[in-house]
Amino acid sequence: MKMLQLIPLCCMCVIVTACSGGSQDVNDTAAEESNPVEVIIGENQADLTVEDYQALTEQALDIFNEATPLYRPNRDDVLRWYVRYYIQKHDYNETWTEDDMFDMAYARQQYESAWKEYAEREYGIVIADEDIDSRANYNLEVYENALPASIIGMSEGLNLSIEEFMLNFDRDYAERALIWEELMPLLEQKYAAAEASRLDGVYLGRQYKQEVLNYMQSRHT
Repeated sequence: MKMLQLIPLCCMCVIVTACSGGSQDVNDTAAEESNPVEVIIGENQADLTVEDYQALTEQALDIFNEATPLYRPNRDDVLRWYVRYYIQKHDYNETWTEDDMFDMAYARQQYESAWKEYAEREYGIVIADEDIDSRANYNLEVYENALPASIIGMSEGLNLSIEEFMLNFDRDYAERALIWEELMPLLEQKYAAAEASRLDGVYLGRQYKQEVLNYMQSRHT
């Protein structure tokens, strides 16, 4: 398995492990959470078509809607992650069960919320809506003539236009990338004296991940 640096799009950016109940879910999920601009190129990736991605997205929606109360808190964010994990399960031939993916989606939603909240509380980083829109539109322009089958199929499965998919469903990736761009120089200053072989995004991402996990733990003590 190898990694490439790329603008994050849909489920390709997810690097996670299956997990089970309670606060340990968040730790397990975050333990494999990567820099937001890393994507996996898996050795066992399936060769899926637009139609495959559309069908998988529709299946994920049906399963989620049947199993989840309509007015569950943060429902839309949990749904977003469930769809991504469901796609990843089939795209990379994972062995996750439906229960695994529900646990992972709930845990990831909690972690991502804390990731963003901590950036604001500890580092004062808040991204304006217009900046998120601009980044999402930029991502769309970059891939306009060569959209991955996953993006086309998922948008069709969600009954969204490509523009709606990038500006709404994948909006969190655009926001996360912008937050990370502002976090990087602050973390570089903070960890400048650290004994690390290289002070790069991977190292800083791990340090920030631990800060977020500590923050999440402190909220429950």
